[in-house]
Amino acid sequence: DTGKPLILPHEDLMRHGFIVGQSGVGKTVLGRLLMFQQIANGGGLIFIDGKLNIEELETLHAYCAWVGRSHDLLVINPGEPELSNTYNPILYGDPDEVSARILSLIPSTENNPGADHYKQSANQGVATLIAALNRAKLSYNFIDLTILLMSQKALAYLENRVPPSPEKTNLKLFLDQYRSVSREGVSSIDIKRLKETFGGVGGRMFMFGTGKFGQVMNTYTPEVDLFEAIKRNKIVYVMLPTMGKDVAAQNFGKMVVGDLRTAISWVQRLPETEKPWPPYLCFFDEAGSYVNASWSRMFEQARSAHICLLPAVQTLANLESVSPELKEMVIGNTWTKIYFKLGTQETAEAAADLIGLEKAVTRSLSFTGSQSDSTNRANASPDGGVSQGSGLATQEREEEVYKVSTDDLKALD
Repeated sequence: DTGKPLILPHEDLMRHGFIVGQSGVGKTVLGRLLMFQQIANGGGLIFIDGKLNIEELETLHAYCAWVGRSHDLLVINPGEPELSNTYNPILYGDPDEVSARILSLIPSTENNPGADHYKQSANQGVATLIAALNRAKLSYNFIDLTILLMSQKALAYLENRVPPSPEKTNLKLFLDQYRSVSREGVSSIDIKRLKETFGGVGGRMFMFGTGKFGQVMNTYTPEVDLFEAIKRNKIVYVMLPTMGKDVAAQNFGKMVVGDLRTAISWVQRLPETEKPWPPYLCFFDEAGSYVNASWSRMFEQARSAHICLLPAVQTLANLESVSPELKEMVIGNTWTKIYFKLGTQETAEAAADLIGLEKAVTRSLSFTGSQSDSTNRANASPDGGVSQGSGLATQEREEEVYKVSTDDLKALD
């Protein structure tokens, strides 16, 4: 209200922020200003953009050029490969970390025991394949994994390449579930049954290994490594083609966040002097289109890695659609709340509750007045009377009211 600058110290910034507001009210503009200051201060950031606006890329590049940091800008743009650096989000990490990233493509199955069984089986299978590839010292990308799930020859090649090790044993045991022997004594793998175990994982990976996505991600030497980007204060802009390729863009966004989660866990283990400073900024614009359950752990642990998380959503329903627990964990682990014009009563009520109550005095004023004139109408008599009366009463009551009402939040300019 005073027009004075609002300063967020680095320590408070690392306790994360949360931006809520309708579309077109200024969330991205705020993020843009914060990113400009971060770039000017020599800090690094990742900007995951759910709107795919080429003007944002031009603006971010202008910021970098203005302070002499054009060389620090990395772009991941599967919608326009010619304007993108290469990126392989499944190449780095241990088998469990990579498997978790890939399985994030499948919707949550916690409330469906049958579907959850297949998801767990797929998770075991993917982790087994990744472990075997790592032991064989083979790089891989999405199309390689897709071929492994479709080709008996590819699986046999991998099995032969893995040297004697626990990984080779685990791969053999996994494939033995699908082996059958013909009358002629020829052993083969039932690819159809294997595909049933992996469900839709193969199809989703195929989508990322072909077309424009494939041009960006079918690489064994990616130009973007999020762990290295954080360590070296790089500026990473991830452009999600959510309008033209809605499902693929959402799944890609989830995978990038999974990769970021792994990178955060690795930064946590670095010596304090090697962690980013200023804190590395992660701005998730239109986060509702690619949020998933894995977000909660990031908000609990990113602070110790000197990393600030700043998601922007339109309503709290964006988080609650994943789970009520996720909504509570994101709200509970973000110190700085920023509200623009809110479009739903539920979100406005939650915001008003968080902003808090204050004591207010309610006053009421009442006035009473009366007049009477009485005499005997039948006989003239001195008896009779005239009377008048009046009263004034005030009442005060202390009660708690919203500091900012829900109507105020919904009526912001």
